[in-house]
Amino acid sequence: MIASILSVLQTAALVLCALFLHEYAHVFAVNYLGGRVEKVGVFPLGFAARFRGLEGLLAWERYVIYGAGSLANVLGAAWAFSVSRISYFGVPWLEDFAFYSIVLCVFNLLPILPLDGGRILHQFLSNRIGILRANRVMLKLGAIISILLIVIGIVQVVLFNYNITLLCAGVYIKRQNKTMLPTLQMEFFRFLEAKKKPARARLMPIKIVKLSHETTVKQALNYLTIDHFTEFEWNFENKEECFLTEEALLESVLAVDADANLLPHNSL
Repeated sequence: MIASILSVLQTAALVLCALFLHEYAHVFAVNYLGGRVEKVGVFPLGFAARFRGLEGLLAWERYVIYGAGSLANVLGAAWAFSVSRISYFGVPWLEDFAFYSIVLCVFNLLPILPLDGGRILHQFLSNRIGILRANRVMLKLGAIISILLIVIGIVQVVLFNYNITLLCAGVYIKRQNKTMLPTLQMEFFRFLEAKKKPARARLMPIKIVKLSHETTVKQALNYLTIDHFTEFEWNFENKEECFLTEEALLESVLAVDADANLLPHNSL
């Protein structure tokens, strides 16, 4: 009985160490690259940090921040496994720590929000298909994968001595996915606002998007990305080309109905 309790406590301690290493790497990367840590808290599945100011960073800097935790887990696992193997008798708890670190790394790289893999995929898609489209894709993907995790978790409970790890993870991801929409909407506006800062604006390329004259304001918003200034051009009734900047498009959102067509007098 005592041996079982000690084994559980050791497992919990090793998992917490792997989680702490993961989250500390994120915090270190944020502080080093210029963001700010708003809050570090404890939740049922471990630690979680909330960051601000990432919208003012370059794309590669955000990729580093999102991937720092998983990279730290891989390095920690490599160190622990190497130390255990060079020891004459081996160190089982170090090998356990390496195993939990790799599991944590793989789990966090799942392409679902709010996990690191989801953040990386979301940023990639946001610069390819637009922020709003990427938001919709990520929410649908999160719903599908969370259900799969719950189903696999139920199988795990039945087959592997009532292990509820995956079931808890699936339920957590599903609940988080339901609350992500307001967060993503706020991030959308923060990223657009950050583009106006001179230090960031100088480094942002311009992306040209060709539209038809039947394109609505709402449809045009779907083309806005995180790390580009978007300029729109289209032919209006076979006349000369019309142009619209991203800033003018955002101003038109307040001036006209979002379902209205883009008009020449909005062009710059």
